[in-house]
Amino acid sequence: MTAIAPVAWHGADYLRMLDAKDDTGITALLTEDAQIVDEITRRWHRGRHEIGLALREVFSRLSDVQSTAEDMHSVRWGDVEVETFLLHQAYELDGATCSVVSPTCLVWRRTAEGWRLALMESIPTTVT
Repeated sequence: MTAIAPVAWHGADYLRMLDAKDDTGITALLTEDAQIVDEITRRWHRGRHEIGLALREVFSRLSDVQSTAEDMHSVRWGDVEVETFLLHQAYELDGATCSVVSPTCLVWRRTAEGWRLALMESIPTTVT
């Protein structure tokens, strides 16, 4: 599956870190008040510290993560950018192979340190 994204598409870094199970890198991308929901934990995680703990726990159960994105759209309003896309993922969770398709939304906020992820919402519509 080939995806073409705008040069400034911030989600590419996030997906690269997700596939590498880089909880430290993802945590560094977050605002202090970030919020994330996903298909594995099926709950909201709020704040950089809580998200970091959740990522470490989930990543300990995951292997062979492969993410691709299509139908990417990005809109910027001043210091806020919203990226929406269709996320295709394949991974092993606790030894079982999973494949998901999830409409996904990333909300980025420009800070003194650069663009930081404030919200990630990704709930699958298709799971196999």
